[in-house]
Amino acid sequence: MTRRPILNKTIFGLSSGDAHIAFFQGGAFMQSVRKLFIFASLSLSLAILPIDLAYAQSSRTHELKSPIRLIHGQAPGGTTDAMARLLSNELAARLGLDVVVETRPGAGTTIAAATVARAPADGQTLLFTGSGHSVNASLIPNLTFDTAKDFKAIGLVASTPYLLLTTPSMPVSTVAELLAYLKQHPDQATVAVTSIGSSPHIAGALFRQKSGINMELVPYKGSSAQVADVISGRVPIAFDNIALMGPHLEAKTLKPLAVTSKDRSPMYPDIPTMAESGFPDFDIVGWFGALTPTNTPDTTVQIFSREIINMKQDPSFIDQVKKLGATVMPGGAAEAETFVQNDIKRMSQMVKALEIKLQ
Repeated sequence: MTRRPILNKTIFGLSSGDAHIAFFQGGAFMQSVRKLFIFASLSLSLAILPIDLAYAQSSRTHELKSPIRLIHGQAPGGTTDAMARLLSNELAARLGLDVVVETRPGAGTTIAAATVARAPADGQTLLFTGSGHSVNASLIPNLTFDTAKDFKAIGLVASTPYLLLTTPSMPVSTVAELLAYLKQHPDQATVAVTSIGSSPHIAGALFRQKSGINMELVPYKGSSAQVADVISGRVPIAFDNIALMGPHLEAKTLKPLAVTSKDRSPMYPDIPTMAESGFPDFDIVGWFGALTPTNTPDTTVQIFSREIINMKQDPSFIDQVKKLGATVMPGGAAEAETFVQNDIKRMSQMVKALEIKLQ
């Protein structure tokens, strides 16, 4: 008969025999179990500690510090400034850092862009810009930076269409009626636009080309002066940002004929698009987004990208964007980079085709 060997092992100070007895003596056994549980838990914690540290390291924003500068090239108080401040407030709350908006107007927003292009590529200096950034690449000669190569997108925020408007006294209510009227009254074929190379200017030039009517495009330095002249009838037609037109549409001091986007505006769903009004493929919108110097590490870009994606899913943020007359643009850094690069190429083609030049 084979004899089973007697095990001479101890478990937390108990011999195997004592441990067997402890099975029936609950107090000693439970103490042993508790010791075993603590030991196992400690071992497991030590085993996963490197994983937890790696996760914490990857999710921290320790490489960013206050303040982060968000620079744009428009004057304070406009749509760009309002959108930049909305983004800065959201980023500050989500990153736990100060995000300061700086305005560097002038030279078609290129002063602001040049400032950011020269900044260290560490995520501390961002450019808040829009559709004019795409146009500048082909419109302004001798730039000190390369619009396509010196920046990397971290996220798009929103887009706004433009409105084709007339003075209230003009006896038209559709684009077709406007064209018929202008053929009979060529002296009225004057269109106000905000600055050469702006999206409203491109919309006006495209309208002139596609309509075949020789319209004079009159550039203004800002929307307020332009709107005043259209309301008075001094200049009977204009393209302007839908975000700024709410009070004038309510007061009926301006008459809207069409929006320039491919889809109708959620704010004014009763206003038809230019495409619906006889101009297929007419799609000119203003976009707003944030860029960083091109050599900024991808890990830093992704920190911003993640937060911008999350904020654009927040109903409160979406509502604030709508109040500015805009629509949230989906996607993160990768989608934004593709969009901006494509828009630079598209605007280059349009500037050449429409023969837009600085005067």
